[in-house]
This record gives sequence, C-alpha cells and structure tokens, in this order.
Amino acid sequence: MSERAALNAVGDACGDVLIVDDFADTLALYEAVLAEDGHRVRTAMNGADALSKVDEHEPELVLLDVTMPGLDGVEVLRRLRGRRSGGPAVIMLTAARREPHAIEAGLKEGADAYLTKPIDSRELLARVRAALDTFRLKRMLEAQRRDHIAMLVHDLRHPLSSLGLIAEVLQAEDMTADERQAAVSQIRSMCSEMTRLVDGVLAASRLEAGVFSVEPRPIRVSDVVEPMLRVFTPVAARRRVALSFEGSLEAQVRADPQKLRQALDNLVANALKFTPRGGRVRVRVCREGDSMVFEIADTGPGIATAERETIFDRYRQGSRGRATGGAGLGLAIARGIAEAHQGSVSVDGGDLGGAAFRIVLPV
Repeated sequence: MSERAALNAVGDACGDVLIVDDFADTLALYEAVLAEDGHRVRTAMNGADALSKVDEHEPELVLLDVTMPGLDGVEVLRRLRGRRSGGPAVIMLTAARREPHAIEAGLKEGADAYLTKPIDSRELLARVRAALDTFRLKRMLEAQRRDHIAMLVHDLRHPLSSLGLIAEVLQAEDMTADERQAAVSQIRSMCSEMTRLVDGVLAASRLEAGVFSVEPRPIRVSDVVEPMLRVFTPVAARRRVALSFEGSLEAQVRADPQKLRQALDNLVANALKFTPRGGRVRVRVCREGDSMVFEIADTGPGIATAERETIFDRYRQGSRGRATGGAGLGLAIARGIAEAHQGSVSVDGGDLGGAAFRIVLPV
C-alpha cells in the first residue's frame, strides 16, 4: 500500500465509540448519527458506568459530557488519563457554551478536543472522523518508526560484529603488512556503511519534518561518483559482485554533491544488497537532452511492475525478492533528494535483467 493509499484507508475506517451523557435523548441522537455512519457505538448515562464500560473494553474515542451528576466529565477524564495506558486514544468533551471553565479544566486534564452544544449532526460526524483519522495515522507512523528502529539495529549489528572479528584478527602477531592493510580497509568500509545508515535516519527525519533542503552548484560527475566507487568497490568484492562504471567523469551537473552522493549511495547499496554472488552492478551516467541521468542497474531479482511506484514510499519494500532486511528508507531518501533538485527518480526492468534505478537531474 502506498502512502496515499494508506491515508485513504485510514479515512475509510469506522471507529469504536463510547458516548457518555446523562440525557437519554442526547445519547439516542448521538448514537443514531454515529451508528448510521458505521461506527460501533456504546453508551453510558453517568461517570461510574462510563469507567466500567471502559474497563470492559477500551474504545478508540470517548464523547464525554462535562456536566453530569455524581462523577462529572472532568473527573472521569482525570481518571481515564491517569491510567497506565493513558486511557482511550481520543477523548472529546461536550459542553454548553455557558461552561467555558469546565472545558478549560478538561483540556488541562488531557482532553483532545471539545464540542459545544447544541451539536450539529454534520459537525459531530466530521469531528469524530477527523479525530479517529488523526489517531490512526499517528498509530501507523509510530508502528512504522518502531519497525524502522528494529531494522536499523539489525542492519548495524552485522558491521559491528564484523568489526569485532577484524579487531581480533589485528591482534595476531603473525599478520603481514598487506594483511593488516586489508583489515584496516575493511574497517574503514564498514564504518562508512554504518555512517550511511545513520545519515539515512537523519535525512528521513528532515524529510518528514519538511526541513530538508539542497544547495545545488556546478560540479563534475567525478566529485560524487569517484568517492562512491572507492567505498563500494571493496563491498562489492566481498560480495563477489562486479561493480562497474560507464560514462564521462568530466561531465557537468548542477547538484548538491553531498546530497546527490547520499542518494547514489543508497541506490548502489540497494543494488549490491540484492544482487547475488557472481552478479553485476553497473553505474552509468549520461546526458539526455537538458538532463543528466544517473542509472544504477543490477542483475538481481528486479521489482514487480505493480510495485515500481510504491517502492519509493517511506518504510516500504518490494515483495518479490527485494523484501528481506533493510529499514525501507533508502529509496524514499533518494526520491526526496531527487525532487529537492527539481529532478525525479524511477525504476524499470533495465537491460541487465534486474532493476534499473534512474535519477534524472536538470543540467
């Protein structure tokens, strides 16, 4: 499911609602309006009954009247928010216009919103839908972040474990100078990989916060491609994958070298990860009209046609062959960087038989 489709699915879902009000006619009206809209509705006529029904089954949203005999709405709210779980996800207060102090007290106790009586049916539906959508979207993003953190930790464990093994090897006194230099090169390569993972998290956070920016300037292709190849050539060698370059290193492009390098690093790392031993990854740079094209093609399993748009969504991975491991951020970051340059990124089958990712930037 793409990010847009996920948002649509959030908006389509109905909610589990508890209505609390000491007027039977009000309860009946709210219940009829929300039930007709597809929500699962329960009712309570006093605070004690409301707390009991929350104990039985915690709803997503509580529509809570402020003024009730016995336990009033503010006290019920205080007790719900005082629970270890924080109580129901959304608590909306209802109150007459002459009760601003009660509303203020409720908001201080953790109410998410309020409605003033008399409540129009359309406003009630709109506010309930919006509150539930916001809650579910937050829940979805929190779950994605948790999954991402777990994936990031998993991705960092391998180079960290390898560094520990190399450190043990370096302690051996019978190593030759060449062997020691090779071990040091491996350490540097693994540190670069861990740095790339951490930089990816920072870039994703900036993209999500809307504070991501680039500073394009005229650069040569070699400014980004040569250091990238230096980092990934030993990685490819360890994986028994042939990494090659085609094109002119002297070609000019207008780009932020650090950000463009990050995007290309993500695409090359993705290609190497999913290309089997004995396979090939090719980096090709060429000019097409007024654009410079950076293409990373591989002999891996490729990406299904139906997934070639959604695979660039945050936390999204393909299901055919390219679904094992990874935090699912690299391609989203590459797209964000390309679009920040007024360019684009896409993927197709490619001439090597696997996937071919293309970043197209204006010259």
